[in-house]
Amino acid sequence: MVIDDLRALPTSPLVVAEGSTLPPSAVADGIAERSRAIWLIPSAEFQRAQLAARKTTGGHAHLYLLLGEIIEREAREDSAPILGVDGSRRIAETADAVERLFGDALAEGPCAHTRPERKALLHETNEATAAQVRDYYTRPWAEGNPEAVIREFVCECGDPACIADVRLPVGELGAGPALAPDYQRLDGAPRRPLPFNRQLRPKLAHEALRSALEKAPRRNLIWEPPGC
Repeated sequence: MVIDDLRALPTSPLVVAEGSTLPPSAVADGIAERSRAIWLIPSAEFQRAQLAARKTTGGHAHLYLLLGEIIEREAREDSAPILGVDGSRRIAETADAVERLFGDALAEGPCAHTRPERKALLHETNEATAAQVRDYYTRPWAEGNPEAVIREFVCECGDPACIADVRLPVGELGAGPALAPDYQRLDGAPRRPLPFNRQLRPKLAHEALRSALEKAPRRNLIWEPPGC
């Protein structure tokens, strides 16, 4: 079913499909190009350490370890490209390794070249994350308000060098672009504070300044022409 969904997607812009539901057989069967696929396979020791750090124990931990073994076995049986993950690389270094493997595909594009194009794609990414949360809460056993769930979204400033994340409740995503509090302008100039918050309501400092200016005494200016 996942393969059918991918086939139904448009060819532009580039699509990154990820997750344990993608079978390595897609490479062996010729559905996915080998040069455009990679399976990140954690070592058993690294996976156990990560599960322990997240306090995942018992049956849940056993399930994840078993899934890891199955995915690795299938990837090797289907000769799918593999990148081992054992904690020796930092996250950024692992991302760089994947980017180098996909260098040709990324260069072929299509790519976002302008800032508005990049901002639109970043916002689409965030909307997809919010949709995943909302979809989960449509299940019969899910309890709670999806709009109150806090998730990490990517900063939508559109700067190609920006890698900042923004933690927001899902319900606030549509109130405006998700921007990191300390994001910098592309020209290096200081960012001017906005007078409104994400709900487009005046900020307290701006409201106080506006009120003070309205109450300040005013002078009636009298203009006299020269020579009078």
